[in-house]
Amino acid sequence: MAYSTGDTILDDEYNILATGNAAGSGDNGTANLNTLWGTGTGDYGYGETGSVISAVSAGGTITATQWETLVGRMETIAAHQNSSVTAVDTITAGDTIAALADFQTDVNTIWANRLNAAASGSAIGSTSSGTNTWTGEQNTTMTLTFASENAARYYFNAGGLVTFTFSRTGGTTNDKNTEWSDLCTNMGTITFSGSNSHSVAGTAYTGTTQTGGYAGGAGSAKSTIDYHALTGSYQQLIIKYADTSPYTGNYIKLEALKSGAVVTFKVRFVDDAADTGNPTHVLSGTNPQSLDNVDGTLTVTVSAVQPDDTYLTSAAWGTPSWATTDTL
Repeated sequence: MAYSTGDTILDDEYNILATGNAAGSGDNGTANLNTLWGTGTGDYGYGETGSVISAVSAGGTITATQWETLVGRMETIAAHQNSSVTAVDTITAGDTIAALADFQTDVNTIWANRLNAAASGSAIGSTSSGTNTWTGEQNTTMTLTFASENAARYYFNAGGLVTFTFSRTGGTTNDKNTEWSDLCTNMGTITFSGSNSHSVAGTAYTGTTQTGGYAGGAGSAKSTIDYHALTGSYQQLIIKYADTSPYTGNYIKLEALKSGAVVTFKVRFVDDAADTGNPTHVLSGTNPQSLDNVDGTLTVTVSAVQPDDTYLTSAAWGTPSWATTDTL
């Protein structure tokens, strides 16, 4: 039932705002506070299951405490998101609880902004590093494991991020190594997030977001794939090619998949350049074929930037952990 300012709020209306339906049994398809705050589904839900709002019995009177709980929950979610909502006056026992025309609008606002977060929390980092001398390809696979699939969902729904940086240092002085170092720099910081259109700590993210670095060579591409768009097969998040001839066939590719509580990221460093015909730094007695080699220290640095729990009653996502296979 629709209401307007000055009407007395009914139990049905309270239950819809709190749970999503008049019966109070819950409906994740309708804008409501419990779906955002509790288990929810998909990209709805922060996992704060211990403090969801109880429904009002049919025909029952809504108490001042119940109304303040409803208003307080809406304001808390808004604060977590940095969403702007209408201030609601505090009421006390004996006051008439009048329906507020702006309240449903505010619930709709925080529903739409559900994947925004005002701040970020602490970071959990890891690295994959190697000093191989290599040709062709080097891969590393890094997994981020949560206590459950729901915990992973809560992490990204509440504003959790995963960041990647890349580097190649040291080794032989030649143009190929220099260009690989440049390509790693050109990757900048890659951030993987829970939405292809949201804001965390004042920064806009588009699922897979590059900050810093440069555009890269021809064929470079960045997707808008986010956590909720992952499947059980690898999908390409970003590929970036070298931008200097004769090394423009070389590239770095980041891919990801999810399976239950585990998110897997694969980084491929692929050296496809046919460059032995153009050796610039040939030392006396050096076989030009050796200039096809890449050496030095190759490193991928990852960080799970956890959500901020200032306004949440618990960090429902737990503590995720990194593991590395196919070490560089």
